[in-house]
Amino acid sequence: MLRSLILFSCFFLSLQGREWIILSGGPAIRFYEAGKERSHDKHWGNFIDSAVVRIKEIKPKLLEGDQITWLVYRPGYQSRGVELNADLLANILRRANQEGVALFWFDTQEQLINYLNSGKDRTRNKIQHLDYFGHSNKACFLFDYSNVMDSMSKDYLHTMDLKKIKNDLFTPDATCQSWGCHSGEYYSAKWKERFGVKMTGAIGKTDYSRVHSLPFLSSEKGRWAQ
Repeated sequence: MLRSLILFSCFFLSLQGREWIILSGGPAIRFYEAGKERSHDKHWGNFIDSAVVRIKEIKPKLLEGDQITWLVYRPGYQSRGVELNADLLANILRRANQEGVALFWFDTQEQLINYLNSGKDRTRNKIQHLDYFGHSNKACFLFDYSNVMDSMSKDYLHTMDLKKIKNDLFTPDATCQSWGCHSGEYYSAKWKERFGVKMTGAIGKTDYSRVHSLPFLSSEKGRWAQ
């Protein structure tokens, strides 16, 4: 009986302290995008509004000790804020506080990877779920697409960079999703290969234009895949 109670206690403790991560890339600036036939990020908050929707969905699923952490690519919102003459960083911080979630700004790929690897004690605080909202192609999360250079990105997380992230960060039943374009065409498979965790991603493009909603598939034969 005592042994059973000990095993149950250990199992219960193993479920505590899970982290749910929301990752938001930055928007394009309108200087580069205005006038294009397919113009990106007419609204600066595409990857912020959808993240908040997802946070609200996650909250009822939290167990005691769980935490939502919102990782946001700061430079993209700084430069778009200059363009708009608005303090977008303060806006994002206010929304994080309203939702009661921890906000972590990252400025580089290295900072993001350092947080994933050691932002918490990963022997005790495993990652239960990760959502990515941002620009992407089949091989990259593009944090600053069309923000510093027109239609290009210099700060990204390529599939070749996944080896820099420890492969034991996730709970056994963890789930992940990329809401960016084309991730399901290659990125998802490399993610599963590295971490042993499935990542749902899009075959084709995704669209963030619906207000107060998660992105939706916009390609004619688009679908979600792992």
